[in-house]
Amino acid sequence: MRIHHKILLLVCAAFFLCVVSTIGMYFYSMAKLKNGLTYFHSQIVEGEGNVESLEFKYEDIDWQFPFGLMTEKLQIDIMTSGSDQHVKITADSVGSQLKGVPSGALMVSARDIKLTSGNPAKPLLSNQFRIRSIDVRFVEYQTYVSILNPDQSMRRIYGHLAELLKRGDTTGRLRMQGVVHFDFGKDGAVSQRFSTQLNGSVTRIVLNQDDLILVAPKFASRLSDGDLELVANHPLKASRLLEIRKETEEKSKEKRWTQEQFPEDVYRHVLWSYLLTKEYGSEFAHFVTNAHEFGSFNSEEEIAKDRQNNRVGITYAESNVPESKLLDRIRNDPRIYQ
Repeated sequence: MRIHHKILLLVCAAFFLCVVSTIGMYFYSMAKLKNGLTYFHSQIVEGEGNVESLEFKYEDIDWQFPFGLMTEKLQIDIMTSGSDQHVKITADSVGSQLKGVPSGALMVSARDIKLTSGNPAKPLLSNQFRIRSIDVRFVEYQTYVSILNPDQSMRRIYGHLAELLKRGDTTGRLRMQGVVHFDFGKDGAVSQRFSTQLNGSVTRIVLNQDDLILVAPKFASRLSDGDLELVANHPLKASRLLEIRKETEEKSKEKRWTQEQFPEDVYRHVLWSYLLTKEYGSEFAHFVTNAHEFGSFNSEEEIAKDRQNNRVGITYAESNVPESKLLDRIRNDPRIYQ
């Protein structure tokens, strides 16, 4: 379900632009903004292309007492090479307030941000992901900056954004809410809401589960209530998690057609937990596989069987058993529930 990863990368790029364009009004150069945007573009399209041009338009900049700036009708046009994208970003208003000079807390806010393709015939990403547009109702971000040391200030902002890209959460002070719009052709349009959720000192981007119930089946099958909650709360991991699920099911089906008396269900659970452990470690693999059983239609006996086989798959990964040897191990391991 790589789609959710791409959504959040695009949202982060919009957030980045609103923040640094406002900071740029204070003390930053357009070259720095372009370099930063090229970085986010390379993350979105997996290293393809560069930002060729970056154009800003906005109405008059108003000073806000004591150290603030505000502009309305911000427009950003981005042309890229490689992926040949034309992204248009608009915001009804973007403002900032610096509490303290030359150093202090900078509060940046933006309202009604919209990301669309400059080419009506081409979506924001590829047709595979079917993203027609993204609406961000608001972004509010606060960080410590120093006018005397803008590079250090930007590194702090990059750090917060890097946390979002890597983990889906950040220690930065961030509030955001919006909607991503999908176009499924004859199946109609589907919208997916997202927002930020504060948990202690950490802010996480989460997906609305009611919307996810409608969107997820178009990208993956057999999602339990636990799966939906997991995807909603770990959207940046969702892509790889569901790829592993799909890989597991395909390999199991392939072996079923080539071998007689193949223990498909057992193999699928062992391989799934094995691959999860190789990717994320045993602790997160336990978390994912247990979440899958929550809200499933299996009996208590079936759930106990699946969990035991998942645990065995995790131990195989921890013991560095080659994947090619899993089937032989399954057929001879007394710990396996057939």
